[in-house]
Amino acid sequence: MGDICDMNDVGRFMRSAEGKKHLGTLRSQLVRRRIKDITFSNEVFGVMMILHLDSGATFVVLDLSLTVDTLRDEFPEAIEE
Repeated sequence: MGDICDMNDVGRFMRSAEGKKHLGTLRSQLVRRRIKDITFSNEVFGVMMILHLDSGATFVVLDLSLTVDTLRDEFPEAIEE
Protein backbone atom coordinates (compact mmCIF):
# COMPACT_ATOMS: atom_id res chain seq x y z
CA MET A 1 0.00 0.00 0.00
CA GLY A 2 1.00 3.64 -0.33
CA ASP A 3 2.04 6.08 2.29
CA ILE A 4 0.70 9.32 3.76
CA CYS A 5 2.00 11.30 0.76
CA ASP A 6 -0.15 9.19 -1.56
CA MET A 7 -3.16 9.67 0.71
CA ASN A 8 -2.62 13.44 0.80
CA ASP A 9 -2.31 13.59 -3.00
CA VAL A 10 -5.57 11.68 -3.39
CA GLY A 11 -7.27 14.00 -0.90
CA ARG A 12 -6.08 17.11 -2.76
CA PHE A 13 -7.28 15.62 -6.04
CA MET A 14 -10.72 14.87 -4.58
CA ARG A 15 -11.06 18.44 -3.23
CA SER A 16 -9.87 20.13 -6.43
CA ALA A 17 -12.21 21.50 -9.09
CA GLU A 18 -10.67 19.17 -11.69
CA GLY A 19 -11.00 16.17 -9.37
CA LYS A 20 -14.64 16.95 -8.56
CA LYS A 21 -15.40 17.33 -12.27
CA HIS A 22 -13.71 14.02 -13.14
CA LEU A 23 -15.46 12.14 -10.33
CA GLY A 24 -18.76 13.75 -11.31
CA THR A 25 -18.31 12.53 -14.88
CA LEU A 26 -17.69 9.00 -13.62
CA ARG A 27 -20.73 9.22 -11.36
CA SER A 28 -22.96 10.34 -14.23
CA GLN A 29 -21.76 7.41 -16.34
CA LEU A 30 -22.72 4.94 -13.62
CA VAL A 31 -25.84 6.28 -11.89
CA ARG A 32 -29.06 4.64 -13.10
CA ARG A 33 -27.16 2.25 -15.36
CA ARG A 34 -27.59 -1.48 -15.30
CA ILE A 35 -24.85 -4.07 -15.42
CA LYS A 36 -25.44 -6.28 -18.45
CA ASP A 37 -22.46 -8.56 -17.88
CA ILE A 38 -19.34 -9.01 -15.80
CA THR A 39 -16.11 -10.52 -17.09
CA PHE A 40 -12.93 -11.33 -15.20
CA SER A 41 -9.28 -10.92 -16.13
CA ASN A 42 -6.00 -12.16 -14.61
CA GLU A 43 -3.96 -9.02 -13.97
CA VAL A 44 -0.98 -10.44 -12.00
CA PHE A 45 -1.91 -8.51 -8.81
CA GLY A 46 -5.24 -10.33 -8.75
CA VAL A 47 -8.50 -10.78 -10.56
CA MET A 48 -9.93 -7.68 -12.22
CA MET A 49 -13.70 -7.39 -12.71
CA ILE A 50 -14.94 -5.61 -15.80
CA LEU A 51 -18.50 -4.31 -15.63
CA HIS A 52 -20.31 -4.04 -18.96
CA LEU A 53 -23.12 -1.49 -18.70
CA ASP A 54 -26.30 -1.10 -20.70
CA SER A 55 -24.90 2.16 -22.10
CA GLY A 56 -22.05 0.26 -23.76
CA ALA A 57 -19.51 1.65 -21.29
CA THR A 58 -17.17 -0.63 -19.36
CA PHE A 59 -15.73 -0.05 -15.91
CA VAL A 60 -12.87 -1.82 -14.20
CA VAL A 61 -13.43 -2.79 -10.57
CA LEU A 62 -10.55 -3.68 -8.28
CA ASP A 63 -11.85 -5.57 -5.25
CA LEU A 64 -9.49 -6.25 -2.34
CA SER A 65 -11.05 -9.71 -1.94
CA LEU A 66 -9.60 -10.60 -5.35
CA THR A 67 -5.97 -9.58 -4.77
CA VAL A 68 -3.42 -12.37 -5.07
CA ASP A 69 -2.52 -12.19 -1.36
CA THR A 70 -6.16 -12.53 -0.31
CA LEU A 71 -6.71 -15.38 -2.77
CA ARG A 72 -3.68 -17.18 -1.33
CA ASP A 73 -5.02 -16.73 2.21
CA GLU A 74 -8.66 -17.58 1.47
CA PHE A 75 -8.27 -20.31 -1.15
CA PRO A 76 -4.96 -22.13 -0.51
CA GLU A 77 -6.28 -25.43 -1.88
CA ALA A 78 -7.37 -23.85 -5.14
CA ILE A 79 -3.97 -22.20 -5.51
CA GLU A 80 -2.24 -25.57 -5.03
CA GLU A 81 -4.16 -27.23 -7.89
